[in-house]
Amino acid sequence: METSVNSTSSNAKGKAVMLLTALIVVLTIVLAVVGYMFYAQHQESVEIQQQLNAEKDSIAQNLQEIMYEYDVLETDNEALQAKLEEEQERATKLYDELKQVRQVSYAKIKEYQRELGTLRSIMRDMVKEIDSLNTLNQQLIAENIKVRQEYTISQKTVESLEQRTEELSSAVERGSVVRARNINVVTINQRGREITRARNVDKIQTCFTLSENSIAKAGSRYVHIRILGPDGFILAKSNTDLFDFEGEKIVFSARREVDYQNKDVEMCIYYDNNGELIAGRYEVFLFMDGHAIGQGEFLLR
Repeated sequence: METSVNSTSSNAKGKAVMLLTALIVVLTIVLAVVGYMFYAQHQESVEIQQQLNAEKDSIAQNLQEIMYEYDVLETDNEALQAKLEEEQERATKLYDELKQVRQVSYAKIKEYQRELGTLRSIMRDMVKEIDSLNTLNQQLIAENIKVRQEYTISQKTVESLEQRTEELSSAVERGSVVRARNINVVTINQRGREITRARNVDKIQTCFTLSENSIAKAGSRYVHIRILGPDGFILAKSNTDLFDFEGEKIVFSARREVDYQNKDVEMCIYYDNNGELIAGRYEVFLFMDGHAIGQGEFLLR
């Protein structure tokens, strides 16, 4: 009799050890995945900043070419000469500003690109005006031919820069998405205790961390959740509870406003059970700024 009791106790302990081992393995895998996602996001942010700095250096090089082109332009017309010097000074100031900036944003890149285009446009008009006045000597006319050739090359460079800027814009948009991690969805009763029986659930609690992202837009916005039931329907309090996602209006289950300042934010969103919960597997999807940022799941019996 005593031997049988000892055997049962040993089996129970063995099962407990196996369950604990499996739980440790699962937690290790989850931590590894979360760590990898955080590292990948950080690397993408670094790469985007490197691309922005590369674009800044390219614009600076183009400004140097413009300053050289202004140097070779000469005229006997005093008004035109004064304008030449004014535009040359403008290009020099912009170049000095670029050299002093260590890190530059995408918005600044667009601003510098517009300035570069304006400088080239003004230079083209001035070349035409100087030619029409025919006040330059033969040496300057030869230099103007060179300027036109360099202008054509520069125009192609500008077009190439515009294309690269568009590609960079897409990369910035991807890198600025704030991801949710450590997503934990539980069902609780009126006392706040975790339960799994559908008829006793008072609220569905979704807790998570909004990850730090230095290039994301800061400020107040909403985080929406959509809860998909085992019957294939989205849990919602009203058909008018809608938000924008990929050009469409879709219903949400619950939402919460958050003041995101590019740092980790821990928060929870609650959905009140109105009696429509059934047994089965549920999926919870999180959204912010028009992007899907994470998902979780839970089971009810």
